[in-house]
Amino acid sequence: MNKTGIFQILIVLLLLVPNMGCDGGVTDGATSSKYFLSGGLIKNLDLDSAQTIIYMEKDDSLYSKAILSIGTDTLDYDSLGEIYAFEKLASVLPAGTYTLRAKDLPWLNEAIQFTIPGNFQITSIQLPDDRINNGGDPVPIIWSLALGGDGYFFSVVLKDSAYTTAGYSDFVTTGTASVTIPRDAFQLYSALDTGWYYVYVCSYSGSPSNDYLLPTVIPDGLNNNISKLRLTGRFGAIVVTPHDSIHVALE
Repeated sequence: MNKTGIFQILIVLLLLVPNMGCDGGVTDGATSSKYFLSGGLIKNLDLDSAQTIIYMEKDDSLYSKAILSIGTDTLDYDSLGEIYAFEKLASVLPAGTYTLRAKDLPWLNEAIQFTIPGNFQITSIQLPDDRINNGGDPVPIIWSLALGGDGYFFSVVLKDSAYTTAGYSDFVTTGTASVTIPRDAFQLYSALDTGWYYVYVCSYSGSPSNDYLLPTVIPDGLNNNISKLRLTGRFGAIVVTPHDSIHVALE
């Protein structure tokens, strides 16, 4: 074979190499694994408990081998609940800025800053001292400010149904530390539901998605707030006040 023929063959092989690489699935840093994280830290002053719960996926599949930590606290993987979790007393967890670290070397090594709002409490429920609400009328409530939070939502739930995902919850849109509990909160089944209700206010930061230590569920409306090269999802913190009470009775 002459030199011209050899040269032509080499040109053809060089043109085929890029296509062979694509078809063969060669990966680099831009096409490595993708991760999804969803969870939150709940600091519940009513129970004196703080709990971090995180659900994680790698390439759209449940993943249990990441290393997740907040400060010196490492979250343990719970194979039964398929979550990462860590719990401590709320009274030893101060307000402030923290960093959630998510590692799965060599592809994932991210730091996500978040804020735990300050402690606060309900200061006024506009009812008599016996807290009786005849007929389930709307009830104004006021609370002290929670520094560092992005907003508030409130929860109203029958005493025996708290922490079961039952109850009523809604965001506070007034821009103040006050809201009027609507009649709907006492009529979850289209009729007045009498009995003792527990009332809570929650201050949140970021976009938490953890309901494990909440008296009711988080209202709909929060969206993903993590957008990294290989990590997406949502995370944030919630502080729950000590509860107050309302006794709904027939007129």
